[in-house]
Amino acid sequence: MKKLYVKIDGIHCDNCINKITKNLIKIKNVENVKIIRNIAHIEYKGKLNKEEIIKTITDLDYITNEEYISDNLNDIDTKIKLYEFILIVICILGFAFLLKLIFKVNIFNIIPKIDSNITYLMLIVTGLFTSIHCISMCGAINLIAITGSNNKNKFINPLLYNLGRVISYTLIGGLVGLIGSVFKLNDTLNGIIIILSSIIMLLMGLNMLGITKIRLPKFIRFNVKFKNKSAFFIGLANGLMPCGPLQAMQLYALSTGNMLKGALSLFLFGIGTIPLMLSVGVIFNILKGKKKILLNKIASVLIVLLSIVMLNRGLLALGFNLDNFKSSNNEYSDYHKSTIVNDYQVISFDLSYNSYDDIILQKGIPARIIINANEKYLTGCNYQILMNDFNIEKNLEVGLNMIEFTPEEVGDYFYTCGMRMIKNKIKVIDNIEYFKGDE
Repeated sequence: MKKLYVKIDGIHCDNCINKITKNLIKIKNVENVKIIRNIAHIEYKGKLNKEEIIKTITDLDYITNEEYISDNLNDIDTKIKLYEFILIVICILGFAFLLKLIFKVNIFNIIPKIDSNITYLMLIVTGLFTSIHCISMCGAINLIAITGSNNKNKFINPLLYNLGRVISYTLIGGLVGLIGSVFKLNDTLNGIIIILSSIIMLLMGLNMLGITKIRLPKFIRFNVKFKNKSAFFIGLANGLMPCGPLQAMQLYALSTGNMLKGALSLFLFGIGTIPLMLSVGVIFNILKGKKKILLNKIASVLIVLLSIVMLNRGLLALGFNLDNFKSSNNEYSDYHKSTIVNDYQVISFDLSYNSYDDIILQKGIPARIIINANEKYLTGCNYQILMNDFNIEKNLEVGLNMIEFTPEEVGDYFYTCGMRMIKNKIKVIDNIEYFKGDE
């Protein structure tokens, strides 16, 4: 039995593998086909028509050519080129930097503040607005879902995926509204879930880029044997993602204390996210050839980057601050120093979209941190402040907000938003006068 190895670009999931395998096995003299990652291992007898192999694969909207075919597996390079990876990372980070530079905001943190006063119409608007965040966090999974079947209709899979998402959101909203505070996850469990999700996302991204060979379990690889309904079930699973806007909406559903209201709130939010998510899915399905491969590479790199961000969020939830492992250079010129007023050390600053202030406090003196929250800058991401080291959880309102505590130990601490997407530092020292010369 002879063997031939064929590299195939554009494979996203097991359904892609099944579709290609089914068509390759029909070629004359082909006895067996096994696809590992993006390489087809073809066993055959007699002669094999390479042009027919290429045509079969390209007719399915995947990419291969004569240079991708060899009888020696070691001659085939399946990894993304280093320069491609670096270029994609630079483009993604550059795009994010330009948005922040021009609009002074981080679009991934623009989450409208959701409270008991929000109307049902605003829930839809909130979903529409935060679907920008959904594209960044779930866009790559969206692409996996919509390309996961043999359905030739370019609109069916995106519709099924989004239908699954909305149903999942609605069911979770109803459960949260019914169960109430019992359903709320503590920091430890929440952190573990986020870390596990980040590891799965990282492995998924590295596998898609051809960097690793780890084969994930079938349920993680979305190997769902429901033919054209695969996208629907991936959409159902998407409702369990540890997503910032979705968690904010789940907290809102929790506050309703009512199953129907909780379900309705998440349903309307999900409806609002559909237009942008559906459009991206349809556009990706319409793309062919190299354009589709390029978009898949971008999505894969984005998964890797976001998995690292998510891992940091999970570690913060468990109380681990990666910054504490960095060497200290004693440079705190950008930190906000406290001023003693009536036996309190006071720090005041204005709330911004993307961060709080890094601050320096003196040990043993009661501290008052006053945050001026302008309605324009108060969002569903930054409105909740967590200072776990000082047992403080504070929800900011429009106007002046005061946080009081006494730092008892010298050290480096941090505080975050409720979603752990914003993180700033608190430096506690023995004598604040040491830094007066820096002001």
